[in-house]
Amino acid sequence: MVMRRQYIQTGLNCDPFTFNTECHELNYKYQKNQERKDVKSHHYIISFDPRDRDENGLTPERVQAIGVEFAKKFFAGHQALIVTHTDGHNHAGNLHCHICFNSLRKETVPWQPFMERPHDAVAGYKHHQTRQLLRYMQEELNRICEREHLHTVDFATPAEKKTTDREYWAIKRGQQRLDEAGTEGDIFAPISDRPSFETIKDRLRAAIEDAARRAHNEEEFIRIMQEDYHCSVRLKRGVYSYQVEGREKPIRGRNLGSLYDRDNILQQLGKDSLHHEEIPIEFAELPPIFLIHSDLRLVVDLQTCVKAQQSIAYARKVTISNIQQMADTVSYIQKNGIASVDKLQEAYKLAEDQYASASKALEETRSQIRQTNEAIHYLGIYLSHKSTYKEFLSSRNKALFRSRHATEITEYEDAVKRLKDMYPEGKHPSIKDLKEKKAQLVKLREKQEVDLAPYSEQHRTMQIVTHNVSAILGRNIIERQEEQL
Repeated sequence: MVMRRQYIQTGLNCDPFTFNTECHELNYKYQKNQERKDVKSHHYIISFDPRDRDENGLTPERVQAIGVEFAKKFFAGHQALIVTHTDGHNHAGNLHCHICFNSLRKETVPWQPFMERPHDAVAGYKHHQTRQLLRYMQEELNRICEREHLHTVDFATPAEKKTTDREYWAIKRGQQRLDEAGTEGDIFAPISDRPSFETIKDRLRAAIEDAARRAHNEEEFIRIMQEDYHCSVRLKRGVYSYQVEGREKPIRGRNLGSLYDRDNILQQLGKDSLHHEEIPIEFAELPPIFLIHSDLRLVVDLQTCVKAQQSIAYARKVTISNIQQMADTVSYIQKNGIASVDKLQEAYKLAEDQYASASKALEETRSQIRQTNEAIHYLGIYLSHKSTYKEFLSSRNKALFRSRHATEITEYEDAVKRLKDMYPEGKHPSIKDLKEKKAQLVKLREKQEVDLAPYSEQHRTMQIVTHNVSAILGRNIIERQEEQL
């Protein structure tokens, strides 16, 4: 526990001083979050650049206002605490805002575009966190910071040296132990004596940098990593994985940062200098290129890339990457026997149709699962309050009885109405039948998700190939295909 110099606190749909009790009451009302394994709350932190305080006049009150605005947009209907700390982590000084809220929604709110399921806005259902939602929240937070003239984060450019939250805390704890003991445990053969604590990933990064600097080709790089640092390098689908001695799981290059993936290392080794004096128009005229196929990426348009126009070094790096991606694209179409633009259009259309058909089938199954979950929910309410409603019908003073059991009666009547809408014929299935149906649908969904993966990958690959070929030939193949249709 750390005493704070100052903090600002606001409650959303609750009193901040009785937040705990109110969450318990709501959970009991809907019989949710009763098991130990249930996710009972979510915690988000909005942390601002330390420069914003001095350069842009950021105050704790502005931070709290941004936090409240953000919470009202994305967590509306939930019981939430918004708290701004003014002294940062371990008194580092950076302003940041904590948003902690009950995973169960208290109130029904209007449906928003970032919601994925119909009941994501309905009271009694839990917060649904997905990668798509996180990306939407990051973009919205960047928009708010731009409006407030604060520093933003460039999510389009991967970090050159990526440090996860787990690694950050490992460094903090390790440095603390090192400061207390004065010595460091030998967890990885050091490249040089350094006074600060280093994780395995830190030392692996240093080993990769040293091997890339000394090697002249890929084979020599792999040999240096094996012989000098006892680290085996594995290549799978164009991605490096580093197997460190004494560690069970390998570490992927992209998890260390963009500087340590295969593409960047090959550029350092001089593997990126593929030059072509002239780009032919038809695929049949393209010269054969022999290289190891890696994951294809989009060719970047330098004319519309703002960062490339601001930095000559970045533009040069993008140009080199574009040449590599064009070469990989030529290799792909030759390997797959695509000899003309028409053949490419046919392959693209086939991949698009297969992906659309598989996606539609999966979405239909997901829709049936949502409907089944909704039926289970309302049927459970109907059965649990059925006896209370019978007592209400047989009571002499119905007004008094309703006032004492208003919640149960209202929920029962709403459940009856919903069940009639779902089953207009008047007979609904049992809970057991619904659960069996859900189990079958879940198995079908899992199978369809597995079946969709290769179609999705092929569709994405054909999109990239078509885009890159359009860049090579200087015309939009998709527009040409639509004109022909």
